[in-house]
Amino acid sequence: MNAPARPASRWLAPALRVALVVIGSAPFWVPPLQQVAGLSALARLFDAWFALHCHREADRSWLPFGVGLAVCVRCTGIYVGLALGALIEKPLLSPVHVRLWVGIAALIMILDVVTEMLHMRPAWGPLRAFSGFFLAYPVGVALVNAARSRTAAAPP
Repeated sequence: MNAPARPASRWLAPALRVALVVIGSAPFWVPPLQQVAGLSALARLFDAWFALHCHREADRSWLPFGVGLAVCVRCTGIYVGLALGALIEKPLLSPVHVRLWVGIAALIMILDVVTEMLHMRPAWGPLRAFSGFFLAYPVGVALVNAARSRTAAAPP
């Protein structure tokens, strides 16, 4: 016999929102935290995560305040898009529209990657950041809205 479904708690959406904002902003706070003795272990943990999926090439990374970010420009766009999508939560889109947006954004990113890889154009940081941001923003919005709607649909 199946156990009754546990209702989603009221803190699910806010907790997910905070987690996405913290994770999405991590490329900016990891380099400074590496200099703080008590927090350097947390910075190293995030830095190890970033090293798993990002090439982190210096010529394709931003150097705000003269310090290299923990990820490249495109990954920075992805993380910022995820954080801002979770923070702003607009526009509210149906699942079909989220899929459409993500599909178009993925196509833009693929074209960006392929045309750069085939030397049809030079690497251009703003386009790399935009393609990452445009792909991740609706995902952040959709994740928080899905958690919120799950919480609202749960019985008291």
